[in-house]
Amino acid sequence: MQKRRESLVVVTVLLLVLLSFSVPPVMAQARDGGTLRIAASSIQQLDPYKTAANDEINACSLAYDPLFILSKDDFKPIPHLAESWENPDEKTWVFHLRKGVLFHDGNAVFPKGTRREVTADDVVFSIERFRKVSTAFVLGDITSVKAQDKYTVAIKTSRPEPFLVNDPNRLARVVVMAREAVEKLGEDGVAKTPIGTGPFKMKSFTPDQGLVFEKNPNYWLPVHLDRVEFVVIPDPTVQTMALSAGEIDVIPYLFNVDAVATLSKDATLELLSRGGSYRGLGINVKTPPFDERAVRDAIAKMLDIDSAVKAVVGKFGERAYGQCPPWVPFGYDPSLESLWPYDPKAGLAELAKAGFKDTNSDGILDRNGQPLKVQIKTIPGSQVRVLTILATQLKELGIDASVLQQDIAVWVDDLVKGNDTGLFFDFSYAGTTGLHSLFHSSMIGKSNTHFYSNPQVDSLLDQALGTTDEKKLASLWKQAQRKIMEDRAAIPLYFEWGYSVCNRKVNDWVPPWGGLHLVSIENNVWLSR
Repeated sequence: MQKRRESLVVVTVLLLVLLSFSVPPVMAQARDGGTLRIAASSIQQLDPYKTAANDEINACSLAYDPLFILSKDDFKPIPHLAESWENPDEKTWVFHLRKGVLFHDGNAVFPKGTRREVTADDVVFSIERFRKVSTAFVLGDITSVKAQDKYTVAIKTSRPEPFLVNDPNRLARVVVMAREAVEKLGEDGVAKTPIGTGPFKMKSFTPDQGLVFEKNPNYWLPVHLDRVEFVVIPDPTVQTMALSAGEIDVIPYLFNVDAVATLSKDATLELLSRGGSYRGLGINVKTPPFDERAVRDAIAKMLDIDSAVKAVVGKFGERAYGQCPPWVPFGYDPSLESLWPYDPKAGLAELAKAGFKDTNSDGILDRNGQPLKVQIKTIPGSQVRVLTILATQLKELGIDASVLQQDIAVWVDDLVKGNDTGLFFDFSYAGTTGLHSLFHSSMIGKSNTHFYSNPQVDSLLDQALGTTDEKKLASLWKQAQRKIMEDRAAIPLYFEWGYSVCNRKVNDWVPPWGGLHLVSIENNVWLSR
């Protein structure tokens, strides 16, 4: 009997131990109150349609609401001011607005207690104003925007616009504004006093010095924070020092791998990744000898990209085999890996076949008395170390390779005009239309700094831009990307993750993507004590 009781005790203890591992941890309870302090490099004005600056877009996103936002998990559009939408045909988008959403009151346009509701007419006005005054973003070939009733808006396009709602630089950029605010305040006044429907109202603003928002008590969702303050700190290094010292709570954007690696070791901070940048070697296919596909292919084979990326980027990025990153699902294609074998012997043989040999025994390959020289133009950043490793690899194999750091303006001018560019650090477009921007022939002289023109690629991209069928779009986009990579118009290196860095007291922060959303149906930022 005694042994049976002892056995029961042992079983009971074991059950309690097992249960202790199976009970989920208690989730922290969200609390109201507190001031969130966000680092900004520069905030000069607050008209959401007249800026491409991330800091200004983030600030405007607190005061204004868009129709939808891009989900934190898969970058697909989810409801915000619009509860739903549909495509009755490929050239029509119909949006159904949330009822009871109110513009801010207690200001020069809407006195305190004047709570005007958002209607379809406001959306029509906002889209039309965006099309008229936006200095950075476009919506595509819209032919009409009409209010079908008080809460329904129809947008018609001249052709299918597959990226209208899933590109962060198109309709996602349009926030709803009140006609009265623009008419009463004027263009200059709108830039100083944002009056929207957002979760926060502006309290004070001094350009490039400080910006403070207070909670909107009439928002259509609960708001936990009392205040949000943008702290202007132009120098990124000083921003990280201020974060570590507890003087600010969040740095919204951190793309520098070296800084990320350092901050990841601070136990008081949390790194949150969402999207990032494309990092690649661009090739001007009109510059000799890079106008020869064999030379471009040989150089690609001679680069040990894996070792360079591992040494510099490590866990803060991913090797790239195409231009489309993981957050562009219709274009992301890991199967392109087979196009990029590391085979320096084959590369040297290909160069020899093209006529490059070391004829004077100086260790550098030459042809017709001219050495094979590569000067990789770049801007400052952690990618310089990757490029330096790759240049060293080429030098060891007989190519006179070096890295030239340039001022951003000079680098852009050289790339766009093709000033003595063979290999260069590529533009870092990593959004939905990045492939088109970098490689469609219509973008030569703009963002296609490869001077690459292939009628087959143009046709594939044009067809993709003319369909809202997701499967067809993906097929066409991937076909175009594969052809570009086969032509060796560029050598993809890696995707570098972008990070927000937060003090661990900040909860439910979602790194900005087409705007900063502190309160949505997916998240609601709050501060622990």
